[in-house]
Amino acid sequence: MLFKTVLLVFCLSFVMPINTVDYSKSKQQKFFPKILKKKGIYLGMTLEKLKKTNPKATPAQASEFKIEYTETSNSPEVVAYTYLLTKTENPQLYSIAIEYRLMESVHPLAETILGKTNHQGEWRMSEKDIKEDFMMGAWTFGHKLVYGATLEGSEWEDGFQD
Repeated sequence: MLFKTVLLVFCLSFVMPINTVDYSKSKQQKFFPKILKKKGIYLGMTLEKLKKTNPKATPAQASEFKIEYTETSNSPEVVAYTYLLTKTENPQLYSIAIEYRLMESVHPLAETILGKTNHQGEWRMSEKDIKEDFMMGAWTFGHKLVYGATLEGSEWEDGFQD
């Protein structure tokens, strides 16, 4: 019996991917603007799912450490979306940037969604807040509202800078 169990585990290790974790979107999305929720995008989603969910997203210039996709928007308030994925065996979405037309509306909009900043002018959502095994951060930068995750293989895998 023990031999059969060991043999089964050994065989399954070749069939099932070990490092692929596809995260959920439910708890993260309470921190997203409606326009992003409608797109069905979430941090930790696989490249495969991103392509299926958003077929209009196109690959941007390649980089040594990340995969980048962009998508233009027909929305009156949003210009474009930028998606950054880890350049690992199973790429995962670790950053979403929403570029708004009006720069002066970005921070007030972020505060409406996220509340007052809770970390040096930015927002941090703990693993517990989003029910994931990574931390999520958000910040504004010019015309953009950016969401990031401390996923393995991302520029923030060791945490966000203070």
